[in-house]
Amino acid sequence: MLPALLMGLGPGLTGPAWAQDEAADKGAPVLEEVIITAQKREQTLQEVPLTITAFSGDFVEETGVQDIRDIQGLTPNLSIKSRGDTEASVFIRGIGSQAPGIGADPAVGIFIDGMVASRGTNATAAFFDVERVEVVKGPQGTLFGRNASAGAISIITAKPELDENYGSVMLGLGDEGQVRGRFIGNLAAGENWAFRLGANYSKRDGLYYNELTDQEMLNVDSKNFRLSALGLISDNWETRFLVEAIDSKSNDVIVLDDDAFAPVIRQNRAPAKQRLESTRVIWTNVWNVGETMDLTSITGYYDHDVNVTPFDVDQLEFDIMTFEEPQTNETLSQELRLNGSNGDLDWFVGGSYVKEDLTFRNDLRYEEGIVLDLLAGAGFLCEEPDLPECTYRSETPSGANNTKSYALYGDFTWRLSDLWALTAGARYTKDKKNMSYNNPPSGGILGVIDGQIFGPVTDGTLYASDSWSSFDPRLAVDFSATENTTIFASVAGGYKSGGLNRQASDFLPNMQVILPFDEEKVIAYEAGTKSSLLNGRASLNFSAFYNDYEDYQLETFVNLVPMVQNVGDIKSRGIELEGRVLVTENLELAGTYAYLDSEVKRSSIPELPVGSATPQSPKHSASAQAHYYIESGIGEWKLSGIWTYTDKFWFDIFNTLEQPSVNKIDLRAGLTSNSGRWMIAGFVDNATDEEYFAERYLLLDNANRRAPGRLWRVELTLNF
Repeated sequence: MLPALLMGLGPGLTGPAWAQDEAADKGAPVLEEVIITAQKREQTLQEVPLTITAFSGDFVEETGVQDIRDIQGLTPNLSIKSRGDTEASVFIRGIGSQAPGIGADPAVGIFIDGMVASRGTNATAAFFDVERVEVVKGPQGTLFGRNASAGAISIITAKPELDENYGSVMLGLGDEGQVRGRFIGNLAAGENWAFRLGANYSKRDGLYYNELTDQEMLNVDSKNFRLSALGLISDNWETRFLVEAIDSKSNDVIVLDDDAFAPVIRQNRAPAKQRLESTRVIWTNVWNVGETMDLTSITGYYDHDVNVTPFDVDQLEFDIMTFEEPQTNETLSQELRLNGSNGDLDWFVGGSYVKEDLTFRNDLRYEEGIVLDLLAGAGFLCEEPDLPECTYRSETPSGANNTKSYALYGDFTWRLSDLWALTAGARYTKDKKNMSYNNPPSGGILGVIDGQIFGPVTDGTLYASDSWSSFDPRLAVDFSATENTTIFASVAGGYKSGGLNRQASDFLPNMQVILPFDEEKVIAYEAGTKSSLLNGRASLNFSAFYNDYEDYQLETFVNLVPMVQNVGDIKSRGIELEGRVLVTENLELAGTYAYLDSEVKRSSIPELPVGSATPQSPKHSASAQAHYYIESGIGEWKLSGIWTYTDKFWFDIFNTLEQPSVNKIDLRAGLTSNSGRWMIAGFVDNATDEEYFAERYLLLDNANRRAPGRLWRVELTLNF
């Protein structure tokens, strides 16, 4: 989808990017202020002592941004590794999840209306009808919640509006069978209640053709539905209820070929597919407690069923081995927070509880004769796997992981003078996990000799439990050097919970157990400046950071069994620069630049050398944008273009799977009528048809997932 086109700092615009400000000389145009709530109160982006990139709902709608993958080009040091349209791993400043599976947690927290999403399974959900998206860099346990040691992405959906009745319908068509639709409706019911309904649909035919199965590959079929209600129960009590459902399917492709971008696929007899079905319910209540305090309660429930089926493990024309991975997740969360403002002190304190229940099953189906022949070095004795003499076996290890997490936190900002402010905060977290795992015999010869693919047969179901805790402080200071320039510095601790391995093995003595791994810790240092220039017509933000991670969690293979281990320490350092300028009332330019040096500082395993670069860590990345507005007799034209550059990087920490550097260009032209009743826009994504990977795999030599090439579409929006 088209990445963010308007500005590195993120506010979307419905017209020229300027607003009249009394402080501006002679009513000259100025950049609009961006209001964010990262510190649990409304503040402008320029006054918060944090590195934040924010995108408004107008920006998301106008530029056609579909999900989190579309904002990485304009967010310095944000990188996304996607697995089809159902799952993604998020990396900020070189740190993300390198320990997949139900026993581990992500390093970047994703929050939807204050509720933790907990997993990357729903990370690629559509950004439709949102009020704002905030990307916050560095450890964010105090401000956001658990497992945000590298940063947090906060998605705030649009609230129902009182005393307003309106709606909009969008229809989009494009090449490769693209069909897009969106409906948004707001209904006011009396003076104190309002309801909002949103629906989003996205479909695309396959971009590649599989000769073996006569199928198109890399297609998308996604449906989103959201209903929310807002009520003023009394003068001091506001309640909001939201329910959201997602049904997403994609026919993904893994290629094993020297030419990864050939239009025809021959190796995949059983193409990979993903299916995600999820439901989210969030109930938010805010009570005014006196004149200076608010009490907020956020109750959340989330469940999903996701299945990857089948996964063609052998990547050959013969149907030797396929893989299916169904997984369920049920999460219940409760947060209670008290906000206050007393003179020169702004503060909040709170507590949270999260309960997550995950189940998984790995279904591996293989032709036993061929596997035995290959193990014996005899070649294919069973020449055609579909013949009756080929005996298929199934291996079905399964398990469950239960997590309970408790936390207490607080954050206090003192305005020491007109120039100085000091912020201090802390979070205490306690996590407990219980896991069960069972790998029954597969039958046949392999089952007898205990030669199963997923490790040995277990003696019934194995059980394990463990707990971890952490106290993580935060300290920040900001100084108003001039009326338009703020200097800030901070130091913060972060924590990612330890976990339990979902596989067991007895290849090593006394290893027929579920092994735990320790928590991952970080101390992060940051300093920067935020400036408003040219009487409000330009902004320039700069930050430098150094992050020191201990006990880095990484999934490696111990005697062919995947195991998460703490493999050493990581250092991540770099700089980030974002700027915008209004050249004229009709022309806006913007740009970003990031430098990143993230590497292994200490290693506890021989196969991981010191100095290895962390995955998804391009040393240089940049973007440049131009947006031009033209008034006409029937409405306003907006022409936009963006160029993004990503330096080469590695997909794995062992530095064997490389992504070459990528230059990507996206274009948009739109016309909004003078009445605002309709808008038509055309998009060209990846205009130069740049070829690059969405993901590459270490286990399967040369296996990769492709990113889409050039796509175009036209969208018509009607407002009523």
